[in-house]
Amino acid sequence: MSGPKRNPDRLNTIGIVVVGICGAVLVYVTIVALEAFYVNDTSEIQTMADYGGQDTSAKSLRAEQLSRINEYATNPKPAAPKANEAAKPQTYRVPIDVAITHVLKEAKVDPSSLIPQVGRSDKNTVLPIFGRPKIIPPPPAAPPPPPAAAAATPGAPGATAGSGAGSAAVLPSAPQVPTGAGPGSAKGNGK
Repeated sequence: MSGPKRNPDRLNTIGIVVVGICGAVLVYVTIVALEAFYVNDTSEIQTMADYGGQDTSAKSLRAEQLSRINEYATNPKPAAPKANEAAKPQTYRVPIDVAITHVLKEAKVDPSSLIPQVGRSDKNTVLPIFGRPKIIPPPPAAPPPPPAAAAATPGAPGATAGSGAGSAAVLPSAPQVPTGAGPGSAKGNGK
């Protein structure tokens, strides 16, 4: 064995580790890119397979409603009245744009009678405050009338003390405020 002395054979550990990590990263990136391409390519097909066009009925209903709200037409005829009821008149519908202008004109004239079937709306039922509606409390009861003048005269019969005159006077009732407890609840029956 002649010749120059060779370096001993050693494994290049750093190079193998670097090549292994780079290979793993490259494989991972390739798999993610292929999945993204595949999902993008088949997403519409998958959506149809999953949901089967469930939105078609909603789309057709919306199209029908839009066509109905933008046309002049006759509403369905009311049912025949019962024996003690008056006959209801035939009603018609107009496009929404015409209805809006008509309601605005009527609101400028008299805003309390916008719904003809209901009548005038001139009494408040809830307090005009922000938040959950609160019912307007009823007005306080009128004070009881004063006793009759005949009972107040000293010589009148039955005007003696303790005779019971005036015991039938109407007392004002206590205000009744709903507590939210219905019949049979633990809060309402004292349990």
